[in-house]
Amino acid sequence: MRIDDLLDSSPVLARRAHPQHARTLQRAASAGYVVPVLPGVYARRDLAGEPETRLVAVTAWSPHGVVHARTAIELFCGTRISMPVQLRSPNRAAPVPWLEVTRGQVPPEFRRRYRGVRTATPAYACLEVASTDRGEAAFEFLRRRLVRPAELEAALPAFEGTRGNAERRRVAARAIRNPWSVAEARLQDLLTGAGITGWVANQPLRIGPALLFPDVWFRELGLVVEFDGEASHSDHAQFEGDRWRQNLMVTAGLMVLRITWQMLGETPLRVIQLVQAAIALARSGHRSPGM
Repeated sequence: MRIDDLLDSSPVLARRAHPQHARTLQRAASAGYVVPVLPGVYARRDLAGEPETRLVAVTAWSPHGVVHARTAIELFCGTRISMPVQLRSPNRAAPVPWLEVTRGQVPPEFRRRYRGVRTATPAYACLEVASTDRGEAAFEFLRRRLVRPAELEAALPAFEGTRGNAERRRVAARAIRNPWSVAEARLQDLLTGAGITGWVANQPLRIGPALLFPDVWFRELGLVVEFDGEASHSDHAQFEGDRWRQNLMVTAGLMVLRITWQMLGETPLRVIQLVQAAIALARSGHRSPGM
């Protein structure tokens, strides 16, 4: 069989998967058509350095290994895979600098195949890093609809007794309210701590042909509270989109408050007072819920 035929289905080939074609692989390697990327694993020369190729190679090299943590999160988000690739495996040591192996196992119920890679599930990967990222990955995955709060809750027992598990439980508890960022989670914490109820987070609001997802929405009062991140101002398209979004809500009869990270961090009491004042105003004016 020609090496091109073997490479038709994947740019990565493992000797163990093609024992009958060992000589073909060896000849292709000698000719420089494929190169070894891990022991017993070869990749097309032109693709061997690509992060996606390395992920497939890791899966071929370690039959019990599972890509996890940061690498799994980058894989599901479709962002550039940063090095080293993170692998959890019960009995392997890393043979190359671009691979980081952690001894252990990902429970079978939290493994899956994604784009040819054996990886931890989104919920498991989010909880792995939740002890250090304050829930950033989990909230982003909620926004992308890659994970549901119930899935985070179901994965928690897998981390029982591990370091940082108290923070993982806090992140899973906050996820019930459906925040789509750390800032939104902080805003929700403030509202909940002040006993302010009657709101939903990131639920669909249709205004004409537009479908919006307000950060915090008091349906019955026609009041929306939006987080205004500084990062958005560096993206002109996002800046414009936020203004159109706010204009749509205002013209639909909604009252809109915009809260910044600085307000949340430096003047949280004033934020609460502002929201309470807006609630009082909405109640006194019998504002439309904006539907």
